[in-house]
Amino acid sequence: MKPTSGFKLSAKIWLPVVSIGLIATAFAAWRQARPVVPAEYLTLKAVISRLVAHNSLGSAPISFSINNGYYAARLAEMRGLCKVENCDFYVQLNPYRSYAKDWDEISRQSYTLGDIGAWTTSSGTIEISRAAFRAYGSHTGWLSCTVAHEIAHLKRKHIFLASYYANNTIRSTPKGKQDKLIYAQSRKQELEADRDAALMMARAGYQGQICLDALIFTHQSSGDGGATEPLSTHPGYDDRIKALTNYYKQNKGLRSAKENWVVGTFDFDPADNLLSYWPTKR
Repeated sequence: MKPTSGFKLSAKIWLPVVSIGLIATAFAAWRQARPVVPAEYLTLKAVISRLVAHNSLGSAPISFSINNGYYAARLAEMRGLCKVENCDFYVQLNPYRSYAKDWDEISRQSYTLGDIGAWTTSSGTIEISRAAFRAYGSHTGWLSCTVAHEIAHLKRKHIFLASYYANNTIRSTPKGKQDKLIYAQSRKQELEADRDAALMMARAGYQGQICLDALIFTHQSSGDGGATEPLSTHPGYDDRIKALTNYYKQNKGLRSAKENWVVGTFDFDPADNLLSYWPTKR
């Protein structure tokens, strides 16, 4: 055997290893630059795009985050991981990340057993439970009603107005009556958001009383047939259905001209688990 044969064999082995390493590095960089977007976020982006093509969402950016949902708080409490008043941390966990064993199981059960949930923060972030996407399934129009409802809360600055109402408008009201007035105001805001959502959906070209259908399904899915109580944050099933039914009846053929906004730009940050929408004025 010639002395050079060993060198040639080594070279034949070494060069492919170097090439594979370079390819792996390049692929990792590509994946980091183009992160994998979870299917639920792709659905959410499509829903938002249709809404914003026909409705003004204001000039400020809006962010959307998919989380574990409120069932996670109950599961965490059952596991002894938190006291009931301190379990919201588990509600906000990123369901697309892997944590410790108990936390991952909370995410799994929250998705398989949880239900539709969405809420708005005053800072411009709308939270949606991942289980909502499972519950709605292919009914993206119903999901769109939920998103529109939360956007309505944000546009109307309901959180700030509720705080102002409680701390200023009724400040001189006898203490015993304040709580009832605060909850009544909250129920009023929910009905406002229902009506705004119905209008936004009509502008976006959705037919029929789609938000009424979505509302009925949401109550049935969650098993909530409760009545309106003095300290209820939301109207009971019958009152809420009646209010939205009347709104549709009083506004037959509900639809108005597009507002002067077009779809802006979207940015998804997997580290923050956040889909951000940046509006563009027409």
